[in-house]
Amino acid sequence: MIHLDDVSKTFHRTWDSISHGWNHLVHRASNALTLFHSDDEDENQPAGITRWGLLSADIYDNDDKIIVSIEAPGMEEGDFNIRVVDNVLYVKGQKHLSKERMEGGYTIKERAYGHFERVLPLGYEVDPEKAEASYKQGVLRVEVAKSEQHKRRKIQVH
Repeated sequence: MIHLDDVSKTFHRTWDSISHGWNHLVHRASNALTLFHSDDEDENQPAGITRWGLLSADIYDNDDKIIVSIEAPGMEEGDFNIRVVDNVLYVKGQKHLSKERMEGGYTIKERAYGHFERVLPLGYEVDPEKAEASYKQGVLRVEVAKSEQHKRRKIQVH
């Protein structure tokens, strides 16, 4: 015979495990979890629906610049709006990837689209006028020069 207390304990252990796993995922993903807002104009997508996705970013501290790489497949160069304000990098974009194929008598449609924004503190005083961006093979690369006082200098020993 199954006791209600045993079922309740099992449920709570399972719930705690799921909760712990979710919190761990959110912590590990850091700010990579990105909310995509759908386009209201798309008749194939219900208006107001939102989607979560991962846009992972790597930030490298070079001697004289900060280099940020963001995985953003399925986009074009013109899909990004990039700016640096108060030593923070803002990357806005509009993703619109659509694939369709026939498989086993079924039409399979895969879509990933919507507006997003990533906000990345750069950790140094930077010169926004000396920022450059490129997009290649699904990766956005932004290089922002550090201000003169934050550049690393190698000190020679005599």
